[in-house]
Amino acid sequence: MLSLWGQYIGSFLHALVTTIEITVLGLAVAAVVGSVLAAMRSSKLAILRIVAIAYVDVMRAIPVLVLLFIAYYGLGQVGLTLSGVTSAVVALGAFYASLFAEIFRGGIKSVERGQHEAAAALGMGPWLQIRKVIAPQAFMAILLPSTNEISNIIKDTSLVVTIGVTDLMSQAYQASSETFQPMDMFILAGLVYLGLYLVISRALGRWELSVQRRRS
Repeated sequence: MLSLWGQYIGSFLHALVTTIEITVLGLAVAAVVGSVLAAMRSSKLAILRIVAIAYVDVMRAIPVLVLLFIAYYGLGQVGLTLSGVTSAVVALGAFYASLFAEIFRGGIKSVERGQHEAAAALGMGPWLQIRKVIAPQAFMAILLPSTNEISNIIKDTSLVVTIGVTDLMSQAYQASSETFQPMDMFILAGLVYLGLYLVISRALGRWELSVQRRRS
């Protein structure tokens, strides 16, 4: 097993680059869209709240795999052809935006109402209130659940093998067909995923601890 792993570890690590790329870009899209949705949920305009609620409810009800197929195959039928990686980023970003929207909204609600009123009394508009007053105070309430979703999005990148993206899971399938040793190859893929998760989780844990110390 170890000698077989040694032959393929290089190609697995090369494929891991694509997995990391999809994770980072999907996370960026999810965070940006999620923050906009959270702000819409907190808006005084009913139409904005309704749109945000509808988006969150619909996206949370649709499996990520279905969103991948819609982005890759469905959009192509209406003239918008996306690459596999772009489709993965769009699908994962769209799905996790609905989760981040609720995380951010919870963080905003954790800030005392008096802080909102004080910011409004200073003449700040809704967006400026969130950026200058609410977001910094809600940061710690948002940080922990956000790190949990990061680990989930890493695991969900494995679904992109279904649309032909050459990621870590795709490499595991290819190596399995070449060696006829699927168990060995999928264990190796699992270990690489585990290594990525441990590196990211430790880095985020250290960052969270550092933020807590600075705030205290």
